[in-house]
Amino acid sequence: MDNRGRQQHRYSNGQRKELLAEFHASDATSERQFCRAKNLPYSTWQGWRLKEDKMLANKRHSRCATMGGQGAKEIIPFKDDLLAFIRGRRDEERYVRVFHIMQWVKQYQKAWLVQYLASKKSEAVAFNSFRSLLLRFAERHRFRHRTHASAS
Repeated sequence: MDNRGRQQHRYSNGQRKELLAEFHASDATSERQFCRAKNLPYSTWQGWRLKEDKMLANKRHSRCATMGGQGAKEIIPFKDDLLAFIRGRRDEERYVRVFHIMQWVKQYQKAWLVQYLASKKSEAVAFNSFRSLLLRFAERHRFRHRTHASAS
């Protein structure tokens, strides 16, 4: 016996907005009736109604299925300054290693560093955690591989 349940459907932002506008423009007596007429699961509709203001205010393209903001949040609050430092060193055709980034953070973001290190169990764990945080940051922003200095 094949008991698969209902097929999941993925709606785009545009489709959601159209259906919400259509519901408000119609003289539907109940939300359940509207959902039956549009072949839309009522639980899906309830979720949309809870997030209706957010959906209608969203400026993302109507083809997108999400409202954005699902990615990992950056825990380094000074990322723009750090990226400027790394790019500056690269522009001067100097190597950028984790050591250099650690020194920069220690010099210019001392308060944040103290708070970050205090949140760890021990000094060794704190150091390794800080180092791997900066390595992941560099990799995420495509500063992983060495670049050769141009021969002039």
